Amino acid sequence: MPSSQVTKQSEQAAFPVAPAFYRVADVIRITALRRATIYRRIAEGRFPRPVHLGGRACGWSPAALQVWIEAPQEYRAAPLGLADKPLRRRRSTERLKLSRFARRKSRTQVGHKKWKKGEGLSE
Repeated sequence: MPSSQVTKQSEQAAFPVAPAFYRVADVIRITALRRATIYRRIAEGRFPRPVHLGGRACGWSPAALQVWIEAPQEYRAAPLGLADKPLRRRRSTERLKLSRFARRKSRTQVGHKKWKKGEGLSE
């Protein structure tokens, strides 16, 4: 084997091609953070957001992770605009503000008349 070919193989082994995106298992290994911690920091804006690759797959670009690795305490993600974030319809929380018994009462008595003892159904 020629010596130039051996050096090319050893260079490839020493410097493998970086992936285009890191998946969550790779990010956990690189950052030494747990999955829950990563997603909590994403929600707080203290970790880069993943790029959706299609279907259920998402990944992080190496450049975004490198920015975080250089200064994790000072990292702040850019705020999302309305066009970047899908709108979510929120449920009405008025019913949830009631006590458990009031919620049950409102759920069971909507549209029903009270039935009193001694009253028949046909009058």
